[in-house]
Amino acid sequence: MAKKHKFRYATLLRVRQRQEELKALALAEIRREIRITEMQREEILHQQRQMLEEAKTRAKGPFHVDDVRGYYQYERHLARLAVEKDARLIELNALAEKRRQELEEALRARRMIEKISEREVKAFQAAIGKKEQAALDESASNQAAMSRAGEKP
Repeated sequence: MAKKHKFRYATLLRVRQRQEELKALALAEIRREIRITEMQREEILHQQRQMLEEAKTRAKGPFHVDDVRGYYQYERHLARLAVEKDARLIELNALAEKRRQELEEALRARRMIEKISEREVKAFQAAIGKKEQAALDESASNQAAMSRAGEKP
């Protein structure tokens, strides 16, 4: 009966797969944060446009200066928030690129272990094949020798 092969790299492969999963989760988290920040930025820009329209509408008719001033101040506040969101998006995109590269490295490391394991399995199968072939050759030689010995009496 053939000897059962014990894969030496199984634990290492599981570790590399887990590292890859963690890197993928980290990248997904950053991408989710980017989407949320983009949505927040769009909402701020929408509110900013509304404030400008409201201030414009109020300024056309009879108005109180403090009301219109309040709209413009709020619009400037929203503009600052939009600039902060833009800066945050730049940071997040840079971080996402870094995380993407880390994920690619983890993928390469896992693939390398998989290739090593495939080579090891192939080498093991080749060794088993050679042993089986040697056993078959010996059996055939013995059978041939026995049949010749049986013919010579």
